[in-house]
Amino acid sequence: MASPATFRRSWFCRDELEHQRFMDMNARLLPVNTKVMALVLVAIFPAIFFGGDLRSVGPAVFGVLLFGALQRAAIRLPNPQVVCFVALLGATTMIVIALYFYGAADSPGMALVAWPVAGIAGRYARRVLVVGTAYTCAIAAGAILLAEPGILGTDPLHVTLIVTAIIASASVGAVLRDSDIDNRGAAILDPLTGMLNRHALNTRVPEIEEQSRLTGRPVGVIVADLDHFKSVNDTYGHGTGDAVLRDVAYVLRRELRAYDLAYRMGGEEFAVLLPGASIVETGQMAERLRAAVASDQIEGLDIRISVGAACTAPGEEFAWKSLFERADAALYEAKRGGRNRVVVAGQPAAAQAAAA
Repeated sequence: MASPATFRRSWFCRDELEHQRFMDMNARLLPVNTKVMALVLVAIFPAIFFGGDLRSVGPAVFGVLLFGALQRAAIRLPNPQVVCFVALLGATTMIVIALYFYGAADSPGMALVAWPVAGIAGRYARRVLVVGTAYTCAIAAGAILLAEPGILGTDPLHVTLIVTAIIASASVGAVLRDSDIDNRGAAILDPLTGMLNRHALNTRVPEIEEQSRLTGRPVGVIVADLDHFKSVNDTYGHGTGDAVLRDVAYVLRRELRAYDLAYRMGGEEFAVLLPGASIVETGQMAERLRAAVASDQIEGLDIRISVGAACTAPGEEFAWKSLFERADAALYEAKRGGRNRVVVAGQPAAAQAAAA
């Protein structure tokens, strides 16, 4: 089973940007959903006392509480995006079941199912929202038709209005989500290389630190810096220098695994986070990145990088600041040692030579 700290591309989150947005919006929606759940429970209680049928109210109470519990636990589970999506659809299902058995499937209460749809719109990309919206429309309309089979002939608004309300909630949420994606992309993506930037790194680090505390799995950090980059700018101009940075960023991303995280720290320095990687694996990836850059003709130039790496010891919790400082010190050691080489903090020189 994958570590919760290890992001893997999936249908729910296809890249790191979608994953970061999901985690951020999930955290922002938690307090809002707590208030909404409390409001829903307050609205349900009169039905317990005056309706007298606990069987009809139970599914709604169960669905609301289960949804809240799963949403809060999601970050600690291997696939938080899947868990939250299932919880949202589960809450929808329980609300519809409760209304059906309470005899209120065709009542205004069915509008409650627009709440989970709004939650899907806030967290997920359009493809996931389409599936969630279609499911919600189908189950809500199905419950109404099951309760009143002839309602489309006598009063079709009972069905069409709830479907319209669900689609409207999803559509408005999609517009707000797209606007957030555009603004977030501008905020966390380096405009020159397209890599994630320091702001994105600062957002991601607390999540990985938390998961490291929970799982005890190692985390590797790689810091890479272009050798003699100033001379490239001085000799060929800043336009060529920018092109070199873009090409090097492409080579680094090409060599990384799907769940590794690459960032441009500024200037000609790049950082890579390797959740779940041992010190040996971290060193091997560092050498792989160095060799890939050295073997490519970048803008017709022989570009080289020096690389420093560090990794948490078994049982050691990941702390970004201290691990980055160790990797950065290893980078400077690589520079002093002649450049175009890898130094792994805490790894014997013989082991590093063998890895190379």
